Amino acid sequence: MHCFSSHAFCLPKGEGYGSMRVRMITEGKALEAWAARARAQSPGRIVLDLEADSLHCYQERLCLIQYADEQGVEIIDPLMIEDMQPFRDWLSGAQVWMHGADYDMVLLLNNFGTLPDLILDTQVAARLLGYEQFGLASLVEQFYGVVLDKKNQKANWAMRPIPVDMQEYASGDVVYMLKLADRLVEQLREKGRYEWFLESCRYNMRKVRMSHEEQGGEDWRIKGSGKLGRRGLAALRALYRWRAAEAERIDSPPFHVCHNKALLRWSVQLEAFGVAMPLPHWLDSRCARFRHAIRNFQLLDEEEYPLLKKRSVGHGWWFDDAQFERLVERRDMLAQTLGIESSVLATRGQLECLAAGNARAADLMKWQSNLLRGVLSPRHDR
Repeated sequence: MHCFSSHAFCLPKGEGYGSMRVRMITEGKALEAWAARARAQSPGRIVLDLEADSLHCYQERLCLIQYADEQGVEIIDPLMIEDMQPFRDWLSGAQVWMHGADYDMVLLLNNFGTLPDLILDTQVAARLLGYEQFGLASLVEQFYGVVLDKKNQKANWAMRPIPVDMQEYASGDVVYMLKLADRLVEQLREKGRYEWFLESCRYNMRKVRMSHEEQGGEDWRIKGSGKLGRRGLAALRALYRWRAAEAERIDSPPFHVCHNKALLRWSVQLEAFGVAMPLPHWLDSRCARFRHAIRNFQLLDEEEYPLLKKRSVGHGWWFDDAQFERLVERRDMLAQTLGIESSVLATRGQLECLAAGNARAADLMKWQSNLLRGVLSPRHDR
């Protein structure tokens, strides 16, 4: 049963929650009262989730902030509240639970310029415990037998007023989180992996902060661009900026124009002095602007090409493909023993750095280094 008014509604009964009342916060005074409530909570006894409209417009906006503590759920509407300073002031010193927080961290940095003091991520916890299905809906179903309705996962969260079913969906993403977090922490402690978890959460926050600071107008350096030379990078930069202009023209996300794979494919072709063809379904006007962007790229002098990113190259011992495969095999055997996904222990890129003798570039966490020491060392093959 749902009991809904213009400002509040009740969630159905769930394990440990009873009939939980959810309040919508749409005014500054209510936000100040919420901030007082949030500050009174114990560290690590708060849940946050965010909703944005990135699937529906060019200029992404933060549309909802879902908050939960042991007293209940509140949903903050930043599109309706003129001054979000009380939230910003609270945020920087908070310790909160989130799930799969990488994208949410970017939203927080873009909108408030800060992150919580600590983000405890239930997805990270689940992966360290070896759960193969570690999405929030999967975990809630595994632990509580509750099937979260995900039909509004791709909804337009800038819609106002927000329909009742969308408010319920938003609440469902946080209402089970504290109980879930307690269960995961209990299992982490039983397996002796809680310190791994804390270090992993801090590591992820550091990586997101570094990525955000290093962007510096070079957001066109998308995944896969590291394989391009300077000419290819110049082509990618031109095409990336062309796509952004097209997306802004139609007020849609850039992937509605074309995906990153297409940008990389064209950049490789142009780097080799080949031809980049427009997509068949484009209008003539878009094709013309695409060709114009390519002509402008082709007029660049070499000194105008972007510089290659400096890479740390390992020195210390020689290795070949067969040796690298042996490192992969050892990592996989250890991961199987621990019952976790092998990439959680070390990614392919980290193994390449280790094989090159550059442990610093591998940027392993302490718990990873302790586990891998002596198991993956290429010195065994010398």
